[in-house]
Amino acid sequence: MAKSKMKSHYMMVYFPKHPNADKNGCIEEHRVVVEAFIGRLLTKEEVVHHINEVKADNAISNLMLFPTQSAHMKFHTKIRQHGMTNPIRRQIQNRWKGLI
Repeated sequence: MAKSKMKSHYMMVYFPKHPNADKNGCIEEHRVVVEAFIGRLLTKEEVVHHINEVKADNAISNLMLFPTQSAHMKFHTKIRQHGMTNPIRRQIQNRWKGLI
C-alpha cells in the first residue's frame, strides 16, 4: 500500500486488491485506517469524520465513524449550533465503544 496524491483533499493509498478501490486501484486512506482498527470493511454508507477537520490527518485518534452521511451531518449541525459541548466531547471519547 503506497500513499498517493490527494483527491478532494483526502490522502489516497494504492491498494488495488481492496474491494472498494477505484478504477486506478486507490482508496481513501482514512477508510483503510478505520477498517484496520475495527477489523472489518466499511459499508458504502458509513462515513469517516476527521475530528480536527484536517483531511490529511489520518491518525486513528483523529477519526470517527458514522453509520450514514445523515448522522455525520447531524453531528456537524450540533457543533455549529451549540459549539463543542460536553455531550459532543463524550461522543468523540466513546466513538469506538461497541465497534472494537
